[in-house]
Amino acid sequence: MEPLKNIYSDQFFKLMIKVVTAVEPSFKGKDFLASIHSTEWQQLELKQRIRHISTNLGKFLPGDYQSQVGTICAIINHLQKLPVKQNSFPWLFLPDFVEVYGLNDLKTSLNSMEVITSYISCEFAVRPFLLSDPGTVMKKMLKWSKHPDENVRRFSSEGCRPRLPWGKAIPAFKQDPSPILPL
Repeated sequence: MEPLKNIYSDQFFKLMIKVVTAVEPSFKGKDFLASIHSTEWQQLELKQRIRHISTNLGKFLPGDYQSQVGTICAIINHLQKLPVKQNSFPWLFLPDFVEVYGLNDLKTSLNSMEVITSYISCEFAVRPFLLSDPGTVMKKMLKWSKHPDENVRRFSSEGCRPRLPWGKAIPAFKQDPSPILPL
């Protein structure tokens, strides 16, 4: 069986560049791909590849963070309109982008997570935000628990679990889980 990290194949990157270019024509797909296939690419494991893709995407999407995250939301909308449904798992670098670049813009980041989660869950990406501003994030999580989209509702509870495989632990919620009980 092939390692899961190999979902990031030439075929996937061809699709990814096509999708990104459809919503952001100035995206330099060939340059982006060259930056991805650095000398260490083959040695990177799955989560390292996800982070490598998201950090390189930040170097190639034009504009500031708000503009870039607007492009990411447009990518999500484009993916949802494709006639053939895509496996969303390889797109985990999109929520990771928000985690990497968005901690200084909580409002924009939370709003983008709502859009992104309709396609691929932000349950890992939200955790640093929960650690830095649990009150604000939990208010939003409570609102999302009543969201019409089942993926957003699921994210509201999964994202704030005290322990999440592959995710950062939320020590405050391990000691006192009462903030997550209303969800």
